[in-house]
Formats: sequence, structure tokens, C-alpha cells
Amino acid sequence: MAGKRPKQQSSGSLDATNHALIRSIVSRSQEARERLSEDELGEFRKYIVANRVDDFLAEKSDTVPLTQMYLLLFNSLLLSPGLGEYRTVACDTLTVWIQRTSQCCLHSPDFSTRLVQETTAGSANDVDIIFDFICEYWTDSGAALGNALRELFMKTMSLIERLWTADERSERLGAWIDRILKYPRTMRVVYFTLEILARQLGGQIILDKDLSIIHDSLQLTYSNALANPVSKMITAILITIRKFAIESLGKEPDFEAVLAVEKKWLEIWRSEVASALRDDNLRSHIQTYLLPNIFRVSAVSCRLFINELQKQPLHTESDISVLIGCLKVAQDLALLDGEQSDTSSLSADFLRVLLHHISEDLRIGGLSLAVSSHQASKPISTAVLDILTEAFDDLILDSDPEFRNRVYGFMRQMTTRVRDSCYALTRERKKCIITANLTRAKQIEALVAANENFLNGYLNYLLELLRPGSSYQRIHMSLKLLKVLIRAGLDDRVDAKWHEKNHIDFPFNIPIFTSKLVRLLLDNLMNNYEDIRDASIELLKMAPVTALFEDGVDKKLVVDGYCEKGLCIIKGLRGREGDGGARILDFCYYLYSNIGDGASEAEFLDKFIGILESSIQEAERNLSSAVKEYPLHGFFSGLRFVFAQIDYDTEKAKGKAAYWRWLHERLIRLAYSVWNIVEKILCHDAPEGNLPEEIEEQYLAALEEQYGPATQLILSYAWRAIGESSGLLTVLLSRIPDDEYKLLGDNDVADLGSLLLNELATIRHRGAFSSVYPTFVECCARCNRSPSNKLVGLPNQWLEENIQLIQSKAQYITRRSGGLPFLVAGVLTAETDPNRPLLQRTFDRLAEIAEKPAYLSDKKIDLPQVHALNCIKSIFVEARLSAPSAFFVDRALAMAINSFASEMWSIRNCGVMLFAALQTRLFGSRKFTDSRLTVGSMSARLFFSRFKNVKDILLQHLEKHVYQLGSLEASHVETVYPVLSLLARLEGTNEYSGLDAFRPLIMNCLSSRIWKIREIAARSLLAVVSSTSWLETYRSLIDGLSKSEQNGTHGRLLAVQVLSESFACRTAQAEMPVEVYTDLAHKFEDMVKCGCSPNILAFLRVCKTVIDYPRRRPAAGAHLETPQSVLVQKVNVFLLSNFRTAENGVGDRLLQEQIVGYLADRSVHRLRENSNDQEAMVILHDCVKTASYGGTIATLRIISDHVNELSLSTCKELIMPVWMTCRGSSWSQVRSAATRVFSALLIRLKQWEGQAVDAIFEELYASIDLQITEANTASEAALAALGPLVASLAMSKGGNDYYSRWNSALDLLRDDDAPFSTRKAALASAISFVRTFLELRTESSDTIFLRDAYLKLLDYLSDDDQDLREMATDFICTYILKSKYILTCVYCETSFAKLLVDMFGNKTESINGLILFAEKKITGTVSPSRQIEDAFAPDLSLFVVEKQNLYINDVQDATRWADLLIQVCGTAGDTDACQSSLRRLAEWEASAVALFLKAINMHGDDGPLGWTSNTEVFAFGRRVIEVYRVLKQCKSVPVQLAADFIELQRLAKDRDLHCLWNFEI
Repeated sequence: MAGKRPKQQSSGSLDATNHALIRSIVSRSQEARERLSEDELGEFRKYIVANRVDDFLAEKSDTVPLTQMYLLLFNSLLLSPGLGEYRTVACDTLTVWIQRTSQCCLHSPDFSTRLVQETTAGSANDVDIIFDFICEYWTDSGAALGNALRELFMKTMSLIERLWTADERSERLGAWIDRILKYPRTMRVVYFTLEILARQLGGQIILDKDLSIIHDSLQLTYSNALANPVSKMITAILITIRKFAIESLGKEPDFEAVLAVEKKWLEIWRSEVASALRDDNLRSHIQTYLLPNIFRVSAVSCRLFINELQKQPLHTESDISVLIGCLKVAQDLALLDGEQSDTSSLSADFLRVLLHHISEDLRIGGLSLAVSSHQASKPISTAVLDILTEAFDDLILDSDPEFRNRVYGFMRQMTTRVRDSCYALTRERKKCIITANLTRAKQIEALVAANENFLNGYLNYLLELLRPGSSYQRIHMSLKLLKVLIRAGLDDRVDAKWHEKNHIDFPFNIPIFTSKLVRLLLDNLMNNYEDIRDASIELLKMAPVTALFEDGVDKKLVVDGYCEKGLCIIKGLRGREGDGGARILDFCYYLYSNIGDGASEAEFLDKFIGILESSIQEAERNLSSAVKEYPLHGFFSGLRFVFAQIDYDTEKAKGKAAYWRWLHERLIRLAYSVWNIVEKILCHDAPEGNLPEEIEEQYLAALEEQYGPATQLILSYAWRAIGESSGLLTVLLSRIPDDEYKLLGDNDVADLGSLLLNELATIRHRGAFSSVYPTFVECCARCNRSPSNKLVGLPNQWLEENIQLIQSKAQYITRRSGGLPFLVAGVLTAETDPNRPLLQRTFDRLAEIAEKPAYLSDKKIDLPQVHALNCIKSIFVEARLSAPSAFFVDRALAMAINSFASEMWSIRNCGVMLFAALQTRLFGSRKFTDSRLTVGSMSARLFFSRFKNVKDILLQHLEKHVYQLGSLEASHVETVYPVLSLLARLEGTNEYSGLDAFRPLIMNCLSSRIWKIREIAARSLLAVVSSTSWLETYRSLIDGLSKSEQNGTHGRLLAVQVLSESFACRTAQAEMPVEVYTDLAHKFEDMVKCGCSPNILAFLRVCKTVIDYPRRRPAAGAHLETPQSVLVQKVNVFLLSNFRTAENGVGDRLLQEQIVGYLADRSVHRLRENSNDQEAMVILHDCVKTASYGGTIATLRIISDHVNELSLSTCKELIMPVWMTCRGSSWSQVRSAATRVFSALLIRLKQWEGQAVDAIFEELYASIDLQITEANTASEAALAALGPLVASLAMSKGGNDYYSRWNSALDLLRDDDAPFSTRKAALASAISFVRTFLELRTESSDTIFLRDAYLKLLDYLSDDDQDLREMATDFICTYILKSKYILTCVYCETSFAKLLVDMFGNKTESINGLILFAEKKITGTVSPSRQIEDAFAPDLSLFVVEKQNLYINDVQDATRWADLLIQVCGTAGDTDACQSSLRRLAEWEASAVALFLKAINMHGDDGPLGWTSNTEVFAFGRRVIEVYRVLKQCKSVPVQLAADFIELQRLAKDRDLHCLWNFEI
């Protein structure tokens, strides 16, 4: 039946030449089974597209029939090589042919008949071949080939629909489904094909063939590669089922019938999807890929699904995550009911919990629900804005960069939504005023004002984050979010070019670029982190120029001041000073260019470069003094920034061509001068730690005493100078145009190339070398794109000279190889010809050199082969040569493998490095998994189709060396192992026999006397095992186990273990075949009596793997004897009978450890189910007391993992043997493990009745090492165990002494300088003390004990280590705050501090300690004079030394505890403790203010980049302000102090002190 024909391009555009070309190709290749060239395929594709359906159906004499093209295109596809784009082109061309043929069949039944008669197109055989081709190459294809294969499959299905009857389609496509379901479920092609087949035949057919396919496929959505195709397949299955069900109801079904279908459809997937959503590893991908597709199908089912989730209790984080994720998906799709479409579906309290929850995913989920909406102009409620304001710290300041990036995205969304909603509300308000709806107008006005107030608070919060001393994440997030506000247009003074696309205006204006922000941004140009400096300068350049200056000031004078500060800072010795000064001078040039007429810029550059020239002259005169007095790197950095912003295309630049040419020549001369200065340093044979003698003699001892070793200082000077000068050259080479103005002459470029070549060839310092390489690449690129004949051929010439150098002067092996590989890669990277002729010639030359034989008998030591191999490796390592280098993989692989057998170690070493680079190039950087399986990166068939010569190379080397492994020559092992490691990265493929020749060789390796060869052979065996041959191979290996040949048996057992672990991903079966259990049971007696402990151990591991495999356990109460139960019984009998076997060697010891571990695990499992199981208890006691140290440790670990699941009676029976192990073992590892278990048992029991607890305390206390020299596991375990003991002793008389000793030890061992494990043990001890104390305490218990422990826990909430923070948070939220959910450390710290004040702030016996703690937090731990002294002490360290604790926030702590102290004094102000505290604070404040006034008079005016930007000075000033605030609030300010503070307020204003100091209290 003819249908409507699509409009197509007329063949009139084709001339006779086109027809003749295609006809000639067809005639030439009519009978030959050869593939067309890629260009010929392109001609066919264009020809088929250009001819209309009518042209082919009319059978014109000049038109080549479609039937004559088929065989050529079909063969080209099947014979396509794997490299390059040929396979994709062949696939596309055949797809176009099939599409045009299908259209012809649709319009002409006669054509269909003729097609079937004249070709095999559409035949079952050919279609099956195409299907196999698609299945083979789809999984590991890239995006281009994957899309091409998908189109080929879909167009093939279309052709099938034209040629096959419905019954034929159902039968043959059903057979395809059967075949594809046998593929490993880790292959993407399974899901791509089933998705399309489901749409053809219906999803019910697939479910009928595999009922568990939805469940099993969902388990694989953890994979980034599989999540999307799996989701699409499941969606296709479900959509078709629902579609057929709805269609079966008729044209106008009633609502109840449709609802019944929806509910029945929901039952198909509801439980499976809900279960998968509760898996933390699957949830994210399911919510991203699957739920939107399913929910989009039916809004009714979406709501039903979510309603079911809301009815369930939200006990766990997983439950909440599931609900939040589903709500978010439904919200984005606008599928929720009106009352649920916003955060109103969540209560304010629950939203607050989400935003403060310790789970990053829940915080993100809550934020998403709060700020997202399918209507961008829908206002965010004021309640939600208030909750967001409270949660800023928990959202913005997290230490996880990935979380901060996600928050950033939603904060951008929030800003856009606030702007759009305010804009829409303002328009609505205008309409309301016109229609006299004043009530609504006032409501809108209030809502807009609330949004404006929110943004004001948000902006002020971001500014506070930029204060001196803020952590990296605070400043980084503040700058990013400020940029969002700027680009959103909140400050209407900002130029529109900075606005984001689709910009609309805010209905109000909030100035962002205030003097406060400008100062903070300028201060952060000196930040230690480069990205913060970059972001700060970026924001400054976005500011309107008028906002950068105060009203009425001389702008040039201000910029001159900045310039002087920058020049002063840039001369600093340390790298951070040079970098910061460079950014300041960069900003100065920007300002000069915006406020002047050009003269200021020229004057600035001349002065800047002049100072640099003088500094270089000083270095040439006396390097040792110039290192300190005249550093160079900052100047070059500044010039790099300046020239990166110069626009050479402006008429201004072209009008001064001579000036710019002269300036560039000056800079190039400076680069030469720098090289002359640092050459001897960086080219020294060992630059790290050594200097040329003449330089070292000049170095002053005073400098060494002040700044550190001469080698460190001078080397830092040298590599920074060469690195930054190279960076400047890179900017010049890339930005200066190569036109008629010749601002950078050809001679200059050529000379620079020679300079860079010299540097690359001679530099030995890795840091300096890597900084020169990009400059050389840019120089080559400039030459290649230059119109000058002089430059175009230079890179080729440089490359040729250095390749010749490899052969003529190769004696300096490491010296030359250091630079040559990068030089070669640099020239080749810059090649512009897409055919890469230079790469081809270079590789051929290098291969010729590398393949020359080298012998130890040679007297010469020059080895050009080493350099050639290193250069070849650099080609494959360079990312920009990834695609073109693929054509040389097989040759490079052959060279690498051949070099393994070289007599020269250096050649073997280079071969190994080349081989490793090739493996990474072929398979990526994925390593072996924990289960000892390799991650199968590519199917064997696909790999060898891409690299056709590799198989023969690998096979030849294995055949040559495998049978020689028994000899003593290491070369055989060094060759076989890498080859096997490559095979181990391949996956076996069904019906592929290309690896059959490798099987006997691998099997031979399984019997090698070398353990590592047996291991890698076991892994590589997977490459020759497909899913269909898995069982046959498994049984063959088991059958070959023998007691007479132990090495062979061990290798086979290793292979069996690998096969067992691969079963789940290689097959789709829920249980292992019965033969696996029967064969193992049959061999059991022979194996456990073989007399070889390693083999027995390997056999037991195999048994345990197969016993633990089943995904579906037998039903409860089933006691029938099965092959599995028989094997289990044999294993249990063996374990019990060999429990106490003597250890006579390493193998025996490992076997004994494994046996004890198995028994302990089983016994603990039995005791968890039945605490009265005495047999299990006896076995567990014996396991604890076993003579095997490893067995004891394994037993203790198992008990520790399950101690909270054991009954109290079981814990009572275990504590004595565990304690005796603590006391009796001579091995510290056993004692520490036993002590930890003892502590856990004691926590469960609370008290150990009937025992002398004081004596136990003394024994444990004596085990603690108080010196903190290094981590001590036994000491740390004893410290942790003391917690519950001390809590128990504190209940009795004399408990103060025990508590005091424990408390002192805790204070010492939780210090920031202590090792992490020691601080963790101290925290565990404090936690166990509090937990036990809370459970045992009575009304008369001393609260001081609890107060001090609580304060220690509070300090841990701001520990620098995240693990310790979260450990403390978890305990405090659960046991002290009694929170239903675990909240963030920040929120927990605030809540806990308030609780401490409420608990202890009104109790006489505990208030004093609390107040002292608060004073320390407000005033710091040292006196004001010491704080001022430390703040102004010069920093002479060459590199930045980080604070011991980067997480703690002294300024925020001072503010928080000032508020809490005011609260305490407000409720207990008359107590002696409060009055004494206020007197101490007044004394501290008087001293601090006096010192502050003295510092102001000494240092003078401040301003941007001033002295109050010092971190310690700023913190001191905030402490002064907070202490005065406390005194004023408590009305305890002495008269003289009040007068001094007024003077301080005056000076702060007059001297322009820091903008974040608010002295107006």
C-alpha cells in the first residue's frame, strides 16, 4: 500500500559524473568480497541521499539500482576495521541504504519482490548477521559508533516490517530476545536492543521470558554506563504494557476502568522500584534516569506511588531520601496536585531538619524542593526564605567540593527564581493598582519587600565570609555566589555585558560593589589560593569603575597607591607574595586603562619592566643576594596577567606598532637573561638538594638561618623564575597576532624556539621542565599557523635535529630522555595537517631506532633505543594525540613486549613503562577490583578487531616464553606476565573462537612454579571463557585437581575462584548450577588431605564463595538434603576437626587463621539467633584463646562487628576471655584488638559486676603512652576502654581521683598535634564515658564530671578531621540532644552550646567551669600582648604553613560565646562566678584596647591591603569588640575603659580600619 511520500532532494543536482563514479565502483567490485574505501562509502551515502525514491523506482538508465549496492555496503560493514571512523561511516552508509530501500518497499510491492529475488537483504541470515554485529560492537562503542549502530538497528527493524509477515517477525524477533537475554547483564547492548524490541513486540513478551529482568536490571543502575540504557529499557517494557492495556479498554473507557489499569500497571513495578530506591548505591541514578520516564507516562500512577511512600514511616535516612527524590522528580514534571506542588507538602519543621541534616543528599534534596519550581516566576514563601537564611552555614560552608558545587547550582536557581518572581509580582501589582485591588497590591508589596530583605541579608552574609582568616571553602563559595548576584543584575550599575542570557531586571536595586566589597576583594588578591585570587580579580573587573573609588578622590592617585603597594609586595621572597603582588599590578593596569588616556598605561609598563630589568642585573651580579632582595617570578606573573588582557586588534594597539614591537623585544631579552641566570641550577645533575659549587659559596649563612637551606631557597627562586617567564612567553606567542604589523618578528619566534629547545633538552628539574613544555607547544603551533615560510617548517626541522641527536649523542641517557619525549610530543601535538604525515614519519623513525638490538657485550653505553621508547611512550600519553596514535598501537605493543627480553635493564624498564602507557591508552586507568577480578574493559572480539596484529604478537610471545617458565631466566617471566595482564583486561564473547589458541598456553601458566604467574593466568582465563562455556570450563578445572601436582592444582583453584566470583556478571542465573556443588563435594576429601596448606586454603575459599552465592535462600523450614547442603556439611566437619592443627609454616598459619575466622563467624551468627547455644559459645571461646594470632584478631574483629547484636548474657560470657587475652597476649596487635572489644562489651554491660574495676583501671592506665611520639594501637585501645570504667568508678567514693587522671590524659591526647588515631581514641573514650555515665547516674551524681566531658565533646565538633566531627555529632544528636535525626556539625554545635548553658549555667557547682570555657572562646588562649606580638611577627617561612585546625572559626566562636555568656550573666549575674568573670574580662579588655591604640598609632592609616587585613590582627580586633559588647550588655564597663573605647572608635573611622569591624556597640 502506497503512503504519502516525503519530500526529498531531486536527483537533478546529480550530473553524469556522479552516476558514472558509482557505477564504476559497483562494476569494479561486483564479484569481489572486499570493502570499499572510506571515501567511496561517503560517495555512496551522498548518492543514495541525493536520489529520490522515485528515481530508484523509475529504473532510469543512468541511475545505479539499490540492489546492486547492497553486497558492497554489507561486506564493507562486516570487514570494517576498528580504528578510525571507518566502521561508523560504513554503518551510516548501510543505514541510509536500508532507509531508502525500506521507503521503496513501502511505495512499491514490486520493488520488495525484486529486492528479495536479487539480493539477500532482509533475509533471516543477513539480518541475523547484522544483529550479531550490532550486539558485538555496541557495548564498547563510542558515542558516534553507538548512535550509528542504534540507527542501523532501528532502520533494519523498519525493513523487516516491510518484508516479513507478522508471524515471522514475532518468531524471529522473539528468538533475538532469547539470545540477548543470555548475554551478560553488564553489557549495554542488552538494554539498547531490548528497548527497541519491546517497542516492536511489547514488553509483556520480555517479562514472560524473564520475570526478574526488572529487578535484576535495577541492581545494575549503580553504573554510570548502564543506568541510562537500563532505565530506557524498563520504561519501554512498562510503556508498551500500559499502552496495550489501555487500548484494550476501547476508545472511551470509563474512569474506574482506567484507574484499575493504572493500579494493576503500578503493581508491576512499584515494589521493585521502591526497593531499589532504598539502596544508596542505586537511588541517585534511578531518580535521574528512570523515575522521570515512568512518572511522565502516567501522572495518576505517579501520585499513587508517592502517596504510598508518604504513608510509610520515615525512620531512616534512606526512607527520607526516597520520598524527597520522588517529590523532586514529580515537582520538576509538574505532576503533583496543586496543594503539593511546592514545599507546602513538607512542614516547615521537616524542611528545617532536611536543610540541617548531616546527609548531604538530604540537604540537597531539601534545598531543591525549597527553591525549585516548574514555574520559574512562582514566589518562594517568606517562611521558606527564613529557613534558608538559617541554613546558610550548613549549605554553603561544607568541606566537600562536590556538595558545594551542587549547592551552587541551586543557589543560582534560587536567585533567578527570586528575581523572576519579584518581576512578575511587580507587574501584577501594577495591574492591581489599575483595577483598584489595593489589598492584593499591599500583599504583593510586602512579599517583594521580604524578598529584597532576604537578598540584603544574603549579600551581607556573603561579605562576612570574605573576612581575613576565612577558610578556603568560605571565600570560594562567597565569590562564586557573589558572581551569581552580579550576573543576575541585582546591582543595576553593572554593565549589561556581564548579565546572563535572557536577563530581566530586578524591580529593586541593591548595591553590591560597595567600598566594603571592594576592600575585601582587594585583600583577597593576596590569598594563598590561586583560584581565589583569580575569582577576586574577575569580580573587581566586573565592577563599574566609579564604584571602585570613593567620591571626590583623585583616581590616578589612588591607583598609584595600589601600584606602590603591589610593587612592594611583589618583591617578597615567598611565592604567595609574588603571585598576590602580580594580581594587584594586573588590577592597576586595568584601572589605568579605564581612567587614563594611554599615557598612564605606558608609564606603568615602562616602570614595571624597568624594575624587572634592574632585578635581573642584580641577579647577574650576585645571585645569592638577589634571591632575597630581587625575586623575579612575581614580575613575570604580573606581566603575564597584563599582556593577557591587551587587545592587539584595536586601532590603539596597531597605531603604536613600533612601541609594542620594542616592548615585546624587551620581554624576550628578559627571558634569555633569566635562562642564563638559572641554567646552572636547573641543569645540575641532581637539582633537588644540590647546587653548583660557585653558587653555593656565594650564599650567605644569615639567609640560610633565616629562610632555610640554600638549596631550597635558590632552587625555588630558579624554577619559579623560569616557570613564570615561560608563562609570559606563552601569552605573547598565543595572543600577539601574526599579521603585517609584525608585533612579534619571525626571527624572535625562531630564536625563542631555539631557546625553548635548549631548555627542554637540558633542564633536570621536573617542575621547571613541565612549565617550559606548554610554551614550546605554543611556539610550534604559532609556527604551523604562520603565513611566513621561515616559520612553517621550523617544528619539522627541530624534530629532525633531535631525532638525529638520539642516534649520534645518546650517551647522556637520563639527561636526554628527560626532555626529548616532551619535545617530540610537543611538535607532533602542534601539527595541523589532519592526515598527520609528520606523526607517521616520526613514529617510523623512532620505531626503527627502538627495534635495533642492544647487547651487554657492546662496549658503548649509548642507548638510542631508550630514548626512542620514551619518545614513543610520550606520543601515547599525550591526550591530544590520542586518536591519531591509535593506528600505531600494535607496532608499539610489539616493541614493548620485545623489549621485555632485552639484556639491557634500561631497555626492559622503558618497555615496561611503554606497555603500561599502552594499557592505559587501550583500557583506561581502571585497576583490579578488591575481588581480584579485573574490570573487563573491552570484549575480546572488539579489541582484536580494532588491533588486528596484536593477537598474533601476543600469541607469538606466549608460545616462545611460556614453555620456558621453568628455567631460571627472569626474561621469560618478565615477558609472560605483561602479556597475561593484557589478556586479563578482555572479556570472553559468545561464539567467538579467536582466543582458542591462547587457552592451552594459559592453562600451562596455571601450573607455573611462580605464584604471580599462576595468579595472573587465573585472571586472564576469563578472556577465553564466555557465558555459554562457563560451566564447562569450571567443571574441567575442578576435574583436573590433583594431589600429585601441587602448583597445577593451586593455579586451577585460583582460576576456579576467579570464575566463581565472575558468575554473577557472566550469567543471568540466580543460583549456581548444581554441578558446581556436586563436583566440589566429590573432590573435597582429596583436596583437604592433599598435604599442601595453600591449596587447602584456596579450596576452602572456593567452597565458601559458592556456598555464599545464592541470591535466593531456601525457604524456611526446608531440610531436604541438597548438593549445597552436602558441601556445607563437609566444610563444617573439616573446620571443626582441624581447629587446633599445629602451625608449621606460613601456609599452615594462613590456613589456621582462615579456619578460625570461619568458625568464629559461624558461632557469632548462631549466638545472634540463639544466645543459649552453648556449643557455639564454647567454639567462640576457643577461637578467642587460639594460639593463632591472626585467628584471634579475626575472631575479635568479628565480635566487634556484631557486639551490639549480641545479648547481654552473651556479652557477660565473653568479657572474661576477652579481658584475659588483653592481659595475657604478648603481641601488641592482639592486645589492642582485645582491648577494643573489651571496651565495647563493657559499654554494653555498663558495669562488670563482681570484678575489681579499680585494678582493671590501673592496668589499662599503665598501658597508655602519654608521650605522643607516634600512634600506638595498644595505648589507644586502653585509652578508649577507660571511658566506661571511669564512668563506673565515678559513681563510687574516690571516683574523683580516677576521673582526674583520666581527664588529664584525655586533655593531653586529644591535642591537635596528636596523631589522628590517638585523638579518635580520646573521643571514643569521652563518648563511652558519657554514655555509661548517663545510664548509671543518680540524682546525687556530680554534674561536674558530665560538664567537663560535654565541653570536650563540644570541642570535637570543630575538629579539623571530618571523621571525628561526624563521630561526635552522631553521639551528641542521638544520646544528648535526643534528636530524631543526625544533624550537621555546625547546627549540632550551636544547639549543644545552648544546651550546655541551659544545663549548667544556673547551677552553682558547674557554672564556673562553663564561664571559664566561654571566656577562653571569646578572648583566646593567650594574653592580649602575646596575641599582638604574634600577629605582627614577620612570617619568614618560604612556603605557607597551614594552621593546625583549618575548620575552627575563632571569630564565629567569639561571637557565639559572647551571646551565650551574656545569657548566663543575665540569669545568674549576681553569682560570684559571673562577677569574677566580668572583672577578668574588663581587665583583659583594658589591656587589649591599650595595645590596640598603640598599634594604630604605630602602623597608621589602613585601607585596602592594609595592616588590619592580617588574619591575626583582624581576629584580635573582633575579640576586642566582642568582649566590650559583653561588658556593655552586662553593664560592667569601667569608666576609663569606656573612654578608651570611644577613642578607639574615633581612630577606627579616621584611619579607615577594617570595614568588618563594627565598633558602634
